[in-house]
Amino acid sequence: MSSQLRPFNFLVLLLAGALALSLGLNGFLLYKTPAPASDCEDLQETEADLRLTQRLLARCQAAHQQQDSLLALRPTISTAVPTATTTAH
Repeated sequence: MSSQLRPFNFLVLLLAGALALSLGLNGFLLYKTPAPASDCEDLQETEADLRLTQRLLARCQAAHQQQDSLLALRPTISTAVPTATTTAH
């Protein structure tokens, strides 16, 4: 009976050691993380910059689209004004 308890006790001891090491490492890593308040402020600034950039990009795209549509409505120069080569004949 004692031969069966010895491997079982060893496994329990090994598991308890691994659990203790895991808890210690996790506690250390949590202790070393920076304060979440500064991360939150940085994130808010980054999101504000992103929104501003998106608004500026949308305005720029709208202006270019309007300019493209106005250019498409304008007749081409070759069909609107006769050139000297076409009237010389």
